[in-house]
Amino acid sequence: MRRGLIFAFGLALAGCAGAARHAVPPPPPAPVAPASLLQPSPLPPVGRVLAVDGAVGTVIVDVAPDAALPADLTGRMLLARNPGDLHPSARLQASAYLRGRTLGTRLVEGRPAVGDEVVLAPK
Repeated sequence: MRRGLIFAFGLALAGCAGAARHAVPPPPPAPVAPASLLQPSPLPPVGRVLAVDGAVGTVIVDVAPDAALPADLTGRMLLARNPGDLHPSARLQASAYLRGRTLGTRLVEGRPAVGDEVVLAPK
């Protein structure tokens, strides 16, 4: 009786161990684009729109911590673009106001929204 109980217990454990080996295989990894297609944007990022005052025509930009701002930033044209589809939403002109990570800009045309990405416009 005791041998039969030990045999049944051992058989049950062996069955459980075998079930783990026949588990569903993991899904294949997602395809990765070739390195030649993954290139940085030609438009250097500046930051994101923090506030918009359409009545006065000013836009405050929160400069990204890793943004490499050019020395001649004052007067440069910037593009605000929707982060979802990257279509330009406004053209901005950088002012001399740069305090810490806050940049003041003048709204030239368009309708920027809070959260829009700001990049340097091509020359």
